[in-house]
Amino acid sequence: MRVLLVEDHERLGESLREALKAALFTVDWVRSLEDAADLADLNPYELVLLDLGLPDGDGLDLIRTWRAGGRTTPVLVLTARGELNDRVRGLDEGADDYLVKPFELREMISRCRALLRRPGGLAATCVRLGALEVDMTTGAATFLGKPLALNRREQQLLLALVRRPGQVCSRAYLEGALYDHAADPTMNALEVSISRLRGTLRASGLHDAIRTVRGVGYVFQGAGPNAAS
Repeated sequence: MRVLLVEDHERLGESLREALKAALFTVDWVRSLEDAADLADLNPYELVLLDLGLPDGDGLDLIRTWRAGGRTTPVLVLTARGELNDRVRGLDEGADDYLVKPFELREMISRCRALLRRPGGLAATCVRLGALEVDMTTGAATFLGKPLALNRREQQLLLALVRRPGQVCSRAYLEGALYDHAADPTMNALEVSISRLRGTLRASGLHDAIRTVRGVGYVFQGAGPNAAS
């Protein structure tokens, strides 16, 4: 899941980014409204975490612009403005949730997941595809009841694939799920990640689950008992 974090405070932004990454989000972190608007026009974010008091303006102005333009991406406001009138105004302007600083990182992550479970977000916290079961919040997975030994990158890739079972997942979609805008992956980085995930799945008895569609992307196509051999 790719999220946009807009926070100008250096230490807080770093803490938020690390907490989100630990929760398997791919994070693009910017410190201004201008950069946030530019990246949002380039990338299909699933969630935005937005500070209001930014060096080049008020985050509410950005929300207002997005909503007026038809952008429905969920926005979680992170701000020190904790008065009732501030919270009401933020929600009325189009924010989906409002978290007052200081806050616990665990609560922030929980609110992010709750927003993604709303209509248009992630429909379930657990996805079952035949004998494969994937926890969409932690990335943990089992096949035939046995845990899969997935590293963090494999978890991110599997989550992206199982969100679209039976559908072609383009390179752009999968790379967006794995790399932030500051990353500079090599030409074959995605292929290497796919190969490693296939190896882990095969080691657990799940064979031929990921099909390559040459020149287009990959399809997650099998997770039932017939996929084991």
